[in-house]
Amino acid sequence: MLGDKGYIRRALTTDLAAQELTLLTPLKHNMKQDNSAFNRTVSRQRQLVETVIGHLCHGFDIERIDSRDLWHLTSRLARKVLAHTVMAYFNHLNGLPCLHFRALIRA
Repeated sequence: MLGDKGYIRRALTTDLAAQELTLLTPLKHNMKQDNSAFNRTVSRQRQLVETVIGHLCHGFDIERIDSRDLWHLTSRLARKVLAHTVMAYFNHLNGLPCLHFRALIRA
């Protein structure tokens, strides 16, 4: 399981180990082990995830989905995620960076 630096706690690590899970976190600056390559990789992936979440929240208004039941909620959520995925795929086909949607909208 991938987590933030704030999750570095012995109690959480042991609880997850009891469930056969391993918590992977970037190291804090005051920790003795130097794992800068891992920290860079985690930071890159985290930036990608936060960018996608930002697109879904601001561009697709995923925070506010008005629905009366679970079926319509999941349907609307799935359509918004699918639209985001299709836009990223179209960018990929056109040789554009996958998450730069403004260039795709202008095209």
